[in-house]
Amino acid sequence: MWLKNRFVQKLGGGWLESFGLRTWSNLQFASLSSRKDAEVIRILREIHREKRSLLSAFEQYIVYALGKAQSKKYDGAFAEVGVYKGASARLLCEVKGDKPLHLFDTFEGLPEAAEQDRQVHRQGQYAYGLEDVQKYLSNYANVHYHKGLFPESAVDVPVQSYAFAHFDVDLYEGTLGCLEYFYPKMIHGGIMLSHDYSLLAGVEQAFTEFFADKPEEVIDLPTTQCLVFKL
Repeated sequence: MWLKNRFVQKLGGGWLESFGLRTWSNLQFASLSSRKDAEVIRILREIHREKRSLLSAFEQYIVYALGKAQSKKYDGAFAEVGVYKGASARLLCEVKGDKPLHLFDTFEGLPEAAEQDRQVHRQGQYAYGLEDVQKYLSNYANVHYHKGLFPESAVDVPVQSYAFAHFDVDLYEGTLGCLEYFYPKMIHGGIMLSHDYSLLAGVEQAFTEFFADKPEEVIDLPTTQCLVFKL
């Protein structure tokens, strides 16, 4: 597993990873189009064609569907840590209604990895500028940007409860920081969703350690994602 993960993620952000995801997602879109709402698939395909996302079509759909469900049923803000080019943030903007969406990213790529990450990534990987993401999401209201290393970048964020938090930070320390920050702030029934859980050892280890003494179960999804419902 480690060798496979290392090979896959060394391609991160490059044309080969993007090509592989587009090819795989086209097959997934064919499946989704046969049984899901046509307007939802139109939005996902549009984002897919923009080549901003490193999520598969199924992963995009999960972000969209969970965000929509949380927006309808619960009060509480939305958040994403690890924004990259803003593709999954746009999915959340489409469904959040008037809820605030807080977006956290260094906008300068990944920080230095820890030992738990097993030298999978390189520092500065997935760098993308804040101004471009702001322009991309400029048609959506109540979106707040926090540049810097999380959770230090959240120091000025008002204390509030969250209904949905999406993590795509790739690294052990970043994932652990997300869990430590958001877990006590999630409403009962709130969802924490993470990318790369079954792909990156550091992400999985952070979840395993953090929830070892918690009542919640980490749910391993058939994509690379996992989720936790706050009890």
